[in-house]
Amino acid sequence: MIVKPEQLTSQLAKQLPALVWISGDETLLVQETLDSVRHIAKEQGFSEREVHDVSAQFNWDILLESANSLSLFADRKLIDLRLHSPKLDNEAKKALQAYAENPGEDNLLLISSGKIDKPALSTKWFKAIESQGVVVQVWPVNAQQLPAWVAQRIKRVGLSADQDSIDIICQRVEGNLLAAAQEIDKLALLAGDRMLTRDFVARAVADSSRFNVFALADASLAGHGGKALNILNHLRAEGDDPLKILFFLIREIRTLLRMQEKISQGQNINGVMQSERVWQNRMPIVGHALRSHSISSLENMLIKARNVDQSVKGLMNLKPWDELTSMILDLTGTHTAIEAVTN
Repeated sequence: MIVKPEQLTSQLAKQLPALVWISGDETLLVQETLDSVRHIAKEQGFSEREVHDVSAQFNWDILLESANSLSLFADRKLIDLRLHSPKLDNEAKKALQAYAENPGEDNLLLISSGKIDKPALSTKWFKAIESQGVVVQVWPVNAQQLPAWVAQRIKRVGLSADQDSIDIICQRVEGNLLAAAQEIDKLALLAGDRMLTRDFVARAVADSSRFNVFALADASLAGHGGKALNILNHLRAEGDDPLKILFFLIREIRTLLRMQEKISQGQNINGVMQSERVWQNRMPIVGHALRSHSISSLENMLIKARNVDQSVKGLMNLKPWDELTSMILDLTGTHTAIEAVTN
């Protein structure tokens, strides 16, 4: 069945299905929805977790083998399947349909992907999945909805705010939910238990460090490798969480990938940026990134993003900040430039 994000927790509390598919292009909301499913699954005894990062070369037999194999360390297993694109080939569709028709009793398949196209929702293979599980479509928060979302987020961290304060935050983040969440978390630390007022929020925003994830993303997309690494080093020195930086960059890369796919189909680059609601002042740097990267290079960056995620969580023997640095160098094109000089 298809349920709304706000209905998911109550739905899973009634009965945990064999399969949950979370789709959407808003990284923060998708990630928080996934986290809620993982938390509920853990509470219900799914103590083992298998992560599969699905690129074009993924062997779908692995999924079916995993579903049929007994867990070595736990009674119940969560299979975390991360799709780089919701557009699947026939092999992928057949594998998912086969899984949905015969799911393992002690497995939960958690799928995450970008937005599922409307025509796919009525296909036979997707209906088979929907009949056996729960599908959640996470929609972006538009400009009209953003003030209410910010107000709800402020309430969630135990604060209250006047409308002027909410408006300042909305103007500051320009529709970026991850940025809004970070600003609100920062304000919660600074404000204590006081109500947020226009003057307080204005001062707090003005005092923000210029070395932030927005500047990092812009420098990376613009191809300024040295500047991007300088910002990353400051963020690290200030104790920023590498996963928060990662999720922000993943959002940018997935947006670039979605736009690049449209461009490869013959659409005009400026028209694509407008359809994706790229802010006018960011169009030059986003355009530069689109001209610098192919679909393949962007997909490879998402694979590196998985390495960062896994290394932070101790699932890979790698250094998170080194992996994040490598990923940013790829995004800026610095690695490519170095290779061109040395070859």
